[in-house]
Amino acid sequence: MRIFLGGAGERERCFSRLAQSRGHTIVTEQPFDAAVLALPVSQLPPQASAWPEGARVVCGRMDDESAALARERRFCLLPVLSDAAYTQENALLTAEGALYAAMGAQKRAIAGSNCLVIGYGRIGTALTGMLRALGAHVTVAARRAESRAAAGGETVDMQGLADALPCAEVVFNTAPAQLLNESLLRRARKDALLIELASPPYGMDLDAAKALGLRCLLESGVPGRYCPESAAQALLNYVERRCGHV
Repeated sequence: MRIFLGGAGERERCFSRLAQSRGHTIVTEQPFDAAVLALPVSQLPPQASAWPEGARVVCGRMDDESAALARERRFCLLPVLSDAAYTQENALLTAEGALYAAMGAQKRAIAGSNCLVIGYGRIGTALTGMLRALGAHVTVAARRAESRAAAGGETVDMQGLADALPCAEVVFNTAPAQLLNESLLRRARKDALLIELASPPYGMDLDAAKALGLRCLLESGVPGRYCPESAAQALLNYVERRCGHV
């Protein structure tokens, strides 16, 4: 398969090496069998305006300009974040990267720490399991009653965040909607570590957190930075499933 590869991060470098080891060819111009853009937010390159109609484009969330061009050129978009197998694998990598970030940013151990996980989708589920396996005391904040029931242990709905925040030493946000506004952030411990895992517009008011003197790490897109080889493998697996091996 001839693959046009967008982006120049470590994940893309690993993807290039891995793809070539599997017999694929990485190209920088037409023709290609599939274009693979950078993740999690994807942008079409300038030369995309000359790509043929129906070109297969593997992407994350596109900015408005790229999405408009894709519609105009009638590209066949393959949104990787809509694939269940990929998102499950990516969730595990994200959770591991989040733990790595937390461990490196504080002097206390995860074991015995009071952790708050906001959101109980794939990433929240994986992260909660890993934290509990390490001996952390985990509270899960989730909107849906079914999610809270699945999480087990200590759970709160989103209205319960105000009571949960003062107890949390580490707060992981996985929810894509901004829930932690300035009012709620004032409830957080001054020595708490806040880790943002969602993509824009994020789940935390990052400016408010900074103004309040809180430690807040922006860790969206962690697989590509903390485990780029594994992230590249997951992405290539998806490309081969959707576009074929030849």
